[in-house]
Amino acid sequence: MAMTELRLIETVHPTKEALQDFQALMGIDAIKDALVDELTLILDRDRLDAWSRKHHPGGLGILKRARSKAPLILLAGDVGCGKSALASCVATPVARTIDHRIVCVETPSDIRGGGLVGELSANITDAFAQTKAKAEQIGRGILVLDEADDLATRRGQMQAHHEDRAGVNVLIKQIDQIAKAKAPIAVIMITNRADVLDPAVVRRAALRLDFHRPDDAARNAIFGRILEGTGATDEQIRELVKLTAKSPPYTFSDLTDRIARLALRQAWKANEPFGIATLKAAIAIVEPSPLMETVLTP
Repeated sequence: MAMTELRLIETVHPTKEALQDFQALMGIDAIKDALVDELTLILDRDRLDAWSRKHHPGGLGILKRARSKAPLILLAGDVGCGKSALASCVATPVARTIDHRIVCVETPSDIRGGGLVGELSANITDAFAQTKAKAEQIGRGILVLDEADDLATRRGQMQAHHEDRAGVNVLIKQIDQIAKAKAPIAVIMITNRADVLDPAVVRRAALRLDFHRPDDAARNAIFGRILEGTGATDEQIRELVKLTAKSPPYTFSDLTDRIARLALRQAWKANEPFGIATLKAAIAIVEPSPLMETVLTP
């Protein structure tokens, strides 16, 4: 049986839609800033070299290490906390920062394929090859590998299948090739289960960002954004923050997609204003998403 061609999602940035999506992600400002900075460092080496010549004309020892580090970034954490949403839109603020277009290539959910021998390895190779080709055309590229725990599971696990181990080997090889070639390409891997990733993959990451469910300050920012245009007061927003202080905590998507959207539907259906009252009613109905089960690894 022949393997089907891997179909990737490609977007050339900057785009107005991606900028709006980036700005709509609330409560993770520190993560957003760190990701933009690291991607800028990876995709605009000339800027780093110019900075080094200005401040360290005699040379800087750590710079060689920084240049040789694999262009890999790990986004890890619970479901519904904005990892995939951020990875899909972050190329736009980076493109605006470096004043250069960037192609973002996202892998499909079925990248593992149908279980044919060698299919996973072939799909990983194909994803990197397509990203390199597109990056050569545009000048800069970002490859987003979602659900990375399915691609980079620890090779030492007793239950690890030969195909899985082979796939991890190919993944590491492809990442190393980009690093050696100093290609202007970054790889973002997204995982809900960082503890199952192969240590060799984790060690290669130039940056790991851990996402957590919104705390009080983050929920305050989220509700403030949700309630823009309603005239809600700071005191009313703080009341919503208290109402959503549950265990387990609400995720970002719980607040924006489940609670806020339910409140919007109910306000529209009743032909009444959207605001504090409708959000309170939605909070009373919607429970936080359950925590992911802890994955035990040897």
